Amino acid sequence: MTALRLSVAGSSSDRVRIVLTAISAVLGTLSLLCAATVTAIPPSRAERYTNDLLNGSGLRPGVALAMVLLTVPALTLVAQCSRLGAPAREHRLAAIRMAGATPRQVVRIVALETGLASVPGVASGFAVFLIGRALLDAPDAQGRRPLPTDVLPHTAAMAGIALGVPLIVAALTVLTLRRAALTPLGVVRRTRRARPRITPGVLILTGLGACALVEPVHSYFTRHPQTNDTPMLVTGGLILIGVLAVGTGVVTGTGWITHTIGRLLQRYARKPAGLLAGRRMTADPWSGSRTFSAMLVALVIGSAAAGLAALTMASVSAQQENTRRFASLVGEPYKPAGTGLYERAYELVGYASLVALVIAAAGLLVALADTVLAQRRALASLIATGTPRGILARAIGWQTLAPVAPAVGLAVLAGVLLPRFAVPDANDTMDMQTWRCSPLPGDSASKCEDPAYSQAHSVQVSAEKVPVTVHTPWDQVLLLAGTAITATVVITLVALLFLRMSTRAGELRTA
Repeated sequence: MTALRLSVAGSSSDRVRIVLTAISAVLGTLSLLCAATVTAIPPSRAERYTNDLLNGSGLRPGVALAMVLLTVPALTLVAQCSRLGAPAREHRLAAIRMAGATPRQVVRIVALETGLASVPGVASGFAVFLIGRALLDAPDAQGRRPLPTDVLPHTAAMAGIALGVPLIVAALTVLTLRRAALTPLGVVRRTRRARPRITPGVLILTGLGACALVEPVHSYFTRHPQTNDTPMLVTGGLILIGVLAVGTGVVTGTGWITHTIGRLLQRYARKPAGLLAGRRMTADPWSGSRTFSAMLVALVIGSAAAGLAALTMASVSAQQENTRRFASLVGEPYKPAGTGLYERAYELVGYASLVALVIAAAGLLVALADTVLAQRRALASLIATGTPRGILARAIGWQTLAPVAPAVGLAVLAGVLLPRFAVPDANDTMDMQTWRCSPLPGDSASKCEDPAYSQAHSVQVSAEKVPVTVHTPWDQVLLLAGTAITATVVITLVALLFLRMSTRAGELRTA
């Protein structure tokens, strides 16, 4: 009970942090509930929806996976919000330590207050889900619905979400404090000072290599069919390893990019802002990885989805054209199947990527504000010794924005390459050949219905196959990258508003 009372105490900044944590919990809860609803659709109701993505049992796991991936930026936002309101919160934690609490007890209080802040968010997420389920339930004349509003997630899944989200939020809070020393004099954060190594590059190459193995593995299992789920498990494992390795490499690779740009600024910059930014970037090159992690992951997923959409649409278009040519070859009517299903699928993926990017942008704002507040004592010292605030603002701008363009470029490039390596090549260039009955002059086409006549007057005809030509969707990729860079610039300008309040002379007393 004492820990509970201490966890709900705090200032206005603590209340803002609690509200942001609750909002993040709402987003995460809604995503998980939607994924659980899709997986709960029974096979007997497979044709009760207007959306073919929900009708196909083989497509529903992909829809559920996309919903689960949306929780990643939401949970990252929770981890970043847990450090909001640092000055008042550090004073309060230091007072608790001075009163006799152990570091483990203080960490327990911090985890408890963050977990409790997510409880109203989880409850609100369930309420929004149930209300939206009732409002969006609109069956047509045939009883088909656009969304699975006639299905509820399994009881075990809802209980797991209700209990799991607060526990995950508390665990993420403890994880963010793993490099913090809670002392009676305040909170001291330990940062890595080692020079970044080539490990991120190795991770990216490893991920792309794992995805490149999908094609030979697929070819092997095509030549050696299996009666079990081994082919699906092996290819799925390779794709999962590749995506995780590439995502981790892109996020951690920002440290190397930051360190390299910092060294270049120290060598070639001539103004104080650039020199100060370069020194700070080389002193703590991992700040970029902490700041842009959620946005970079969202960019990798979004660009990979755009590349996969282009690859799928090119393959489907080539397959349909080949089907039309073969139908013309054998003299049968051709009915185009259309690509509406795939277009709707990737349109939903694009919307999901946009939502993830918006959540990541909110987390970026929180991370940048926390960075300014965490450096308040050093910034106040510079102001006290005569450094103009404009130079500090430009230095923070350099420190934040300089690694953005190369990091975003690396993220979208790695994301576009993922589907090229992970999707097996379906480009078969062999000509289509078949036997076709050609009646003699003066004979009617009905003569070919006689098997003996058809066999005697059949000729071999062939048609050239249309190759699969995949064009990289540079317009979508550049739009995604430009949106991320523009959002980063705007958010950086907003975060600099915290600079004036963090450089008052009173901040020199902050430990």
